[in-house]
Amino acid sequence: MSDMVSTVIIAAIGIGTSFLISLLMEKYGNRKRIKEIQGEINKVNKDMMEATKRKDEAKLAKLEKEADKLPALMKESMILNFKGMAIALPLIIIAPWIVINAFPGFIITLPFNLPVPFRSANIIDWRSTFGPNGWFWITFIFLGGALQIVHSQVKNMKKDKQ
Repeated sequence: MSDMVSTVIIAAIGIGTSFLISLLMEKYGNRKRIKEIQGEINKVNKDMMEATKRKDEAKLAKLEKEADKLPALMKESMILNFKGMAIALPLIIIAPWIVINAFPGFIITLPFNLPVPFRSANIIDWRSTFGPNGWFWITFIFLGGALQIVHSQVKNMKKDKQ
């Protein structure tokens, strides 16, 4: 198989994995509910701080009843986050393994260096040559992330038109 074809296939697997994880997280991770919970927690904390500053005992008593609900909300948020991670983690483990085994001799040299954290005693090394695993992660993180941003912008534009 030619290097160009291998490069494109690995990139497609990286981008596809990124999109698949994003779609699964959107469907099963319920990011909207997590944001709602964070908003409720932040509102109660802010209101309590303001009532404490003003020494408003009546307001504090009312807010303490609302604060009693916070542990349940935090538990729900943790469960939703864990559910998303439980879906994403197997894909993040399996996809690179497939790429490494399918393209054992693959090497790509980019015309520029990229930072690679924690590869040696240095905190960050700069490299331009990558094997199949490195190329997968580059496409997964950078190209997949960029395309997800574009996808969400297009989705928001369509919502605005409706």
